[in-house]
Amino acid sequence: MEKITPSSYSIMRVASRADITSAMKDSLVQLLKDAVDNNFSVGFMKDSTEADFDKFWSDEIALCESENKLFLAVSENQVQGCVIVTREERANGRHRGELRKLLVHSKAQGIGIGTKLEEEATSYARQIGLTLLYLDSATNFLVNGVYEKWGWSKSGEIPQFAKNPDGELVSTWFFYKLLS
Repeated sequence: MEKITPSSYSIMRVASRADITSAMKDSLVQLLKDAVDNNFSVGFMKDSTEADFDKFWSDEIALCESENKLFLAVSENQVQGCVIVTREERANGRHRGELRKLLVHSKAQGIGIGTKLEEEATSYARQIGLTLLYLDSATNFLVNGVYEKWGWSKSGEIPQFAKNPDGELVSTWFFYKLLS
């Protein structure tokens, strides 16, 4: 992977399967693998396979044809980062959405990709009329105050919420962001 700079990537919104090239899909698989290899609690274990990651992305990409959207940071047809916005489907919660899988490849961190992805996701959430976003993040993977810098508020910590890829139980923090 060549060195990524702030001017060498762009953010794209995935609206359908046709927006994703096979190289992009492969790099999404590698992005998730990178997160697991770095022991980030992202819903997969160390024994998860590339086929597991591929199925996950196939399912998520299929959902992009609804109001759920996947945002990608792309450099030379390779995905360097991503985030998913998922709108609540139940009638009493259609005003809210979840920010999921905010990932930046370990070799592309520190140049603002996460910030740009969060900004695009938040802007989209406002465009579709959401007034509240929420997310959860394993406490041992929190970047020092980054969510708070982006305007998110901590709402609470739950111990032993999930396992990291090595199998250790970890706590998670829930955050929310009011958009109205």
